[in-house]
Amino acid sequence: MHERDLDSLADFDRIETAKQRLRDVWAYRRVDHIPVFIRISGRLGHTRREVIEDEELLYRVNRDNLERSLRLLPDDYVPYARVWFGYMTLATMFGAPVHWADDPEQSPGVERPIITDMEQVYSLTKPDPSRDGLMPRNLRAQRMFAERFPKWVYLSGFDLGGPLNTCRDLVETQLLYTAMIDQPEALHHLLNLVTEVQIACYEAEIEASGGLERLTCIDMAQVWAPEGHKGFVSDDVCATISPAMFETFSKPYNNRIFAHWPGGLLHNCGPHPAAKHYLDHTPPINGVNCSYRYTRDELPRLREAFAGRGLVQAMFDNNETAEEMVAGFRYMMETLAPDVVALPIPIVNDSWSDAEIVDLYWAMREVAEEYAANMRWREDGVSR
Repeated sequence: MHERDLDSLADFDRIETAKQRLRDVWAYRRVDHIPVFIRISGRLGHTRREVIEDEELLYRVNRDNLERSLRLLPDDYVPYARVWFGYMTLATMFGAPVHWADDPEQSPGVERPIITDMEQVYSLTKPDPSRDGLMPRNLRAQRMFAERFPKWVYLSGFDLGGPLNTCRDLVETQLLYTAMIDQPEALHHLLNLVTEVQIACYEAEIEASGGLERLTCIDMAQVWAPEGHKGFVSDDVCATISPAMFETFSKPYNNRIFAHWPGGLLHNCGPHPAAKHYLDHTPPINGVNCSYRYTRDELPRLREAFAGRGLVQAMFDNNETAEEMVAGFRYMMETLAPDVVALPIPIVNDSWSDAEIVDLYWAMREVAEEYAANMRWREDGVSR
């Protein structure tokens, strides 16, 4: 299929309407329904490892998912393509080796930490995005995607994690947590270095993409973020530390990234012990990207922290059935409305038929309309 054929599949008015609906819901302005972003993540019958190791195959898989999404999804879809070689790019730039499990469906990770004594952090040198670790491969593939896909197809950023997440990959696990108490100066030194590298990587990524506005956001999220809200930092480690530790070892370094790209989201699959601190970054951010499975029990905490101003962007990323996704979205509505908006991201794969995907959208859409009708919007007196 050629790019001109993709143009023939695209309903540009509908795409622009979907983008405006996202702008409105991020700003807590009234919408007719909460956007439902079904993510079609097929792999053309290939294993995850085969796709990751072959850039041309990665392109063909993205193209097929894009075509299928344009053809099937009735509404709310903003087209995107995604370069993804694993979550551990920054760690590889410092020399951490990549680990592949025997199971070709398992994502790659870090084979072993390279720091087993915190004094080692002082001998680390600052890597270069253009030549170190997996970053050059990310940039090469992103340039290919930027060139081959039409300009109206957005590109997701790379899965660079966050400063504390990268420290988790680099430092032996027990040592990371004891260093927060016993050797905080060394951990701050490492966090400072990692943050500088992450900012440089985002700058290189934006250049390879053709500009910030070509991106869904600066990191891994596939749902298009409105202009001025492109920031994104992953911080799954904050699920395992106290709010005070989050304030000390996460937030100051996340802030440095959000200072460059204001607004946007923090990712943590869940749970969320530091939820009350999420939005109050400097500058403030807009919400959390999370996994429904690991956030379900935390929704009351998020309701209290996010009321009238924060978004919960929840992925159904654990092979949930259609019934489980619809029930989960209804539970989010019943738990969070009228105070907090939750945007569902159902994820489907090659095993789903076209009819099943369409039926899923309309079942979620029914909840989405009820949810929007039950919300208290800014014009109803909610202030951001």
